[in-house]
Amino acid sequence: MAGDGPGLTAQDAKHVFERFYRAGPSRSRTHGGSGLGLSIAAAVAEGHGGRLELDTAPGRGCTFRLVLPAGRSDGRSSGVSG
Repeated sequence: MAGDGPGLTAQDAKHVFERFYRAGPSRSRTHGGSGLGLSIAAAVAEGHGGRLELDTAPGRGCTFRLVLPAGRSDGRSSGVSG
């Protein structure tokens, strides 16, 4: 599902998965979180052999896509442990 918000600039999109990054001056610790959510989500996806993708443009909103590999058909785990 695509968002209908303001979207992100190309500069913000390059950094949005970095720890503690907040897009825009209105985002702060008191208003908008710690800047860790997307970096944690991306790390979890990578830990499972996948990735978190972003599609955005100013004025067009954002779409975040979680891409994970298909599961094994033999019922065994993929070897990823945590």
